[in-house]
Amino acid sequence: MSQPDLRDALSGIDLGRIDSVERIKHGLTNDSWLVSSEAGVFVVRRSNASEESLQINRRSEARILEAVARAGIGPEVICCDPDRHLLVTRYAGATWTDAQATDSANIDRVALLLRRLHGLLPPRGIQSVDLANVIRGYAQTLERHGRPTDASLRQRAGQITAFLAAEPEPRLCHNDIHALNIVDDGALRLIDWEYAGVGERLFDLAAICVYHRYSKAQREHLLGGYLVEPSPQAWHRLELCCWLFDYIRELWMAVRETED
Repeated sequence: MSQPDLRDALSGIDLGRIDSVERIKHGLTNDSWLVSSEAGVFVVRRSNASEESLQINRRSEARILEAVARAGIGPEVICCDPDRHLLVTRYAGATWTDAQATDSANIDRVALLLRRLHGLLPPRGIQSVDLANVIRGYAQTLERHGRPTDASLRQRAGQITAFLAAEPEPRLCHNDIHALNIVDDGALRLIDWEYAGVGERLFDLAAICVYHRYSKAQREHLLGGYLVEPSPQAWHRLELCCWLFDYIRELWMAVRETED
C-alpha cells in the first residue's frame, strides 16, 4: 500500500504527519504496516482473506480488543472498524522470535500472562469457540473444494472434542498464541485476536506448545507455571488439546490454500 492509499484507508483517523511506512511481512490473513507519525508509532491492519471460510468474526474481535486493551493484555486500540476491515493500534513492541518463545524464563512469563487472560470476565456479545463446530466448518469448506478430510482423523477429533465438552472449562481465550503474536516491551501483550472467544483454556497453552514444538519437559513447565494448584488431569487434557490444535491448524492451512 502506498502512502496515498494508506491515507485513504486512514480517512477520519488523525495520526498527524506520517513520517514513514514499513510493511510488516508476517501474517497470512491480514496486510499490516508499521506507521510512524508525529503522533507516535502505530500498526495498521487490513484483512486480505475470506473471513467466512476461515471462521473469523471481526465484530467479536472488536469487543475483545477493547477488553484486553483495558486489561493491559492487548495493544491500545486507536480504531477498529469491522465494516472497513480496518484495525489501527498503537505499536506495543517487537514480536518474539522462536528462540524467545522457548526460553525457560519466557515460558514462565507466558504462563502468567495466560493465567491473567483466563481470569478476565469475557465481554458481552463475543463468540463462543466450539472446537467441534470449527472442525466441521473447515471440513465442509474443504469438501466443497473437492478436498475431503481423513475420516479416521475426524473421528479422533470428535472423540477429543466430546471429552473436552464433557467437563468444559470455558474462559476468554486467544486461540492462536505463537511468537509472532506476542509483543514484549518489558511487559507481554498479545496481538491478532481474530480467533479469540470463549472456549477451552488449555487450547491456548496447546497453541504455543505445538507452534514451537515444546518438549514434554517444556509442556510440563508451562502447565506448572499456569496452574494455581497441580492437577494430574490437566496434563492429559493439555496433551489432547495439543493433538487437536495441530489437527485444526492443518485444516486451517488447507482452507487457506483454497483461498489463494
